[in-house]
Amino acid sequence: MSEKGGKGFLMPNQTMPKSSLKSTPAYATARHGDWAKGGKGEKVVNGGKTPVVKEAQSLELRVEQELPENGKCLMDCEAASILEGIQEQMVILSEDSAIKLPESFDFGLRYAKTGSCYTNPQSVRRALEALSNYGVSNSEICVIANSCPETIDEVFALVRSLEVKRSRLSEPLKHVLDELAKLKKST
Repeated sequence: MSEKGGKGFLMPNQTMPKSSLKSTPAYATARHGDWAKGGKGEKVVNGGKTPVVKEAQSLELRVEQELPENGKCLMDCEAASILEGIQEQMVILSEDSAIKLPESFDFGLRYAKTGSCYTNPQSVRRALEALSNYGVSNSEICVIANSCPETIDEVFALVRSLEVKRSRLSEPLKHVLDELAKLKKST
């Protein structure tokens, strides 16, 4: 075999003095500026890295902040109702060859219909509006409606921002879920 071991390590030979094998490791003598840049933290003397402080993630939903000024979150059943109305209007307008709906319209309509647990958006909205009196935002209401939870624990697991209001929301949420269970369409 040659004098090389694996991964670039040189095997000691007769000409190397034994004392060179006992030298101080580089990480023990290196100063802060001696390390190459890279990684997410500063290297410390023992070869590890200092922890990088990450910004704490907020538990609030930011959907409404990302919407345009005149935009509004919709429940799937509301979106399905709106898109069905547009589709009905298109039957009348279909005589005009200049007006044609894009293929994505059909995909959106199909998604809204299959994703919705409810058939009457007005009743669902009325049932869920009671939660707005307890500080639940419109986007959180839409998440609750679109996910069709069956228990209070499911709601708090799906909408983490409501966890801080759990003590105030548990009872009203129970009533809302009972009402939503009556409004669910049979599948």
